[in-house]
Amino acid sequence: MRTLAPIVVSGGTVPEGLRARFQLPAKSLITCKGKSLLAHSVHALLESECASRPIAVVGPAGVQPELAQFGDAVKWLQCGDTLMDNAAIGMRFHGDGKDLLILSPDLPAVTGAAIDLFAREIPADAEIAVPIVTREQFLRRFPGAPNKFVRTAEGEVTMCSAFFFSGRALKMNLGLGMDTYRARKNPLKLAGILGPSVAIQLLRGRLCLDAVEGRVSRICDAKARVVRINAPELAYDVDCWENIDFLERC
Repeated sequence: MRTLAPIVVSGGTVPEGLRARFQLPAKSLITCKGKSLLAHSVHALLESECASRPIAVVGPAGVQPELAQFGDAVKWLQCGDTLMDNAAIGMRFHGDGKDLLILSPDLPAVTGAAIDLFAREIPADAEIAVPIVTREQFLRRFPGAPNKFVRTAEGEVTMCSAFFFSGRALKMNLGLGMDTYRARKNPLKLAGILGPSVAIQLLRGRLCLDAVEGRVSRICDAKARVVRINAPELAYDVDCWENIDFLERC
């Protein structure tokens, strides 16, 4: 299993649909099941075997009090303007010679075991890797939970909110990474980034994940791999009140 230098990108603001309930300086400070989303992510990284120390948390100054409980295991870094700015800040802290794990701070069900499963399954030749889970895996773990799925030749899947990059691959592809992250829950936008052949496959419900790997590898000049894992905890992110309410009622 690879050792990964972790970056928690915690600069996002509270979504518009949640601002009436949560008036906070960062989305990651929203509470779910007794603790902040940010604390869920940091606790999971501390439980994992693959994540090195310290954990880089890139966010606004308002998240610092939440990080005090973790002591020297966490390093707060002032965030930039965009998610990929924040990934770059974390990369510079760890060094671009490291293998990097970029983790969303809005995964209230994430566990150290789920993170380690992803780390174990990253192919040896990969410089970029994104985990996916099937609809069946997700709904077996979270029956009836709201989520979006993409139809592929292998069935319906959803992308997780964890990403592996070699330092070299991230450094070369910061701009493309931002566009891809923004489109991760919008299949047509994602297909538009990857080209017309991918868009056609998607519209037909026959998206070939091997073809996506090849296309991303060519665009990024780095070997990209889709990692099929049974870790729905990495895919349950918070986009609306229903996501929080579902877990609170479980």
